[in-house]
This record gives sequence, structure tokens and C-alpha cells, in this order.
Amino acid sequence: MGRRVWLALAAVAVAAMLGAGVALAASEEIVAGPTEAFSKSTYTTDQGAVVQFRNLGGSHNVTARQNGPDGKALFRSATISGGTDPVDGTQYLSSGDYAFFCTVHPSTMSGTLLVTGAGAPVPRPQAALSLKSKSLAKAIKKGILVSIEASTKIDGVTLTAKLGKATIGKATVSLAAGAQADLVKLSKAGKSKLRARDTAKVTVTAEIPFGSPASAKAKLS
Repeated sequence: MGRRVWLALAAVAVAAMLGAGVALAASEEIVAGPTEAFSKSTYTTDQGAVVQFRNLGGSHNVTARQNGPDGKALFRSATISGGTDPVDGTQYLSSGDYAFFCTVHPSTMSGTLLVTGAGAPVPRPQAALSLKSKSLAKAIKKGILVSIEASTKIDGVTLTAKLGKATIGKATVSLAAGAQADLVKLSKAGKSKLRARDTAKVTVTAEIPFGSPASAKAKLS
């Protein structure tokens, strides 16, 4: 196929996608290294895009200065010593300017991510919890059964069971979109605390990466 024919077909394909209303999110790659500096002071991305971070040498990362609803950096990459890594969380940003830096070299490496008005942010992950366990004895033996309704696939969700302020159990799970059930098994110390009671009010909280935490309470007897 000739170069002119290929270009003509490519132009037709792009026009068809735009005519069908398909958004083409554009994003500049954030580049760092091999010195302790980012290649530019400002990078641009459209809403809904996951920005990529390319490291040309040294140990660097991209970390937002602002915290998100999960209490962690609004967007962040892994710390890498070369190669490319996604800056997760940028897909949820609305248009605006967002400051970032490298936590390894905070005094020399900083920049701004400009999110344009093009495209649309991806909805942040959400989950709703309810506790199915009612029996104190069964909770001690098997754990606390949690029903979870997730808005989308969510990896790295931490479930923490508490009795008052004391943590009695913890689990890390991956969620599929929709409903599922998970067990939060109790620690030895947690089991001991429950054995000393006739009834217990417990709370399970789910930490949702890049989303707001969710919690549910139940009375065990």
C-alpha cells in the first residue's frame, strides 16, 4: 500500500471516530532524568487520560502535592529507576492546574500538570458496604462477612475491622464491578477482645484507592 493511500485511510478513520463522538484524550508524557530535574515545568493532558511518566535515569517519581479523597496523593506514579510508569489518578482530574514533585528529590524536582477542558474525567471508584455477620461466635471462628457493591473494578482495597478504636482484623482485596462478599479474618488479639464480650459493635471500613472510604457497622451477639 502506497504512503498516500495509507495516509488517506488514516484520515478517514480519524474523521469517522470524531463523527461518531469518540473522544481522543491527548496527554503529554512527563519526563525526568538523567539529572535531578523534570524536562519541563509544565505538562498538558486532557481530562480522562492516564499520564505516562518516563524516567531517563536516576530514581524518580511523580507525586501530586494535593491529597485526594483517599487521603493519599491525588495522583502518583511508582518510584522507578528507568523506563515508563503510569501516573495513576490523572484520569479522575477535572480541568485545572495541579502541582507535582518527586518525593526523592523534592527540592529540585517540581512541576505543574495542566488539565485541559477537552475530554471528561473518569468517575472515581466507589463502594458501598454492609455487614452480614450477626453472630459473635461465628465472627470469632470464621471472620466478619462483608457485602460490597463496587462501581467498577478496584484493586488494592483494604478492609479494616475495628472494635471502638482498636483494630481487630484487616484484609486486602480486589473488587469486580457489582456485588461480592469478603471475609475479614480477625487477629489473635481481635479474637481475644471479642471473647471477653457478650455483644460487640464492630465497624468495617474500606479504603478505596483514589476514592472516598466506605464503612458499615453491625452489632454482634
